[in-house]
Amino acid sequence: MPSPFTELSGPHHIAVVIPAWNAAATIGGALESVFAQTRPPREVIVVDDGSTDDTAAIAAAAGATVLRVANGGAAR
Repeated sequence: MPSPFTELSGPHHIAVVIPAWNAAATIGGALESVFAQTRPPREVIVVDDGSTDDTAAIAAAAGATVLRVANGGAAR
């Protein structure tokens, strides 16, 4: 039985979601690695969890879609 998601996304629709908080020192390298994969993603989303550094700007400049949210604190 084929996947019900094939029609919506195609067989090779790859999306990457990266959570980040004050990750300016590492987000560029992470995104470079994602975009260099054999099958590059159709979309890359960085969820910036209230960073106070340049995480969002670096991610956007690298080509990712950035969603900024208020910092939610430690996981529960």
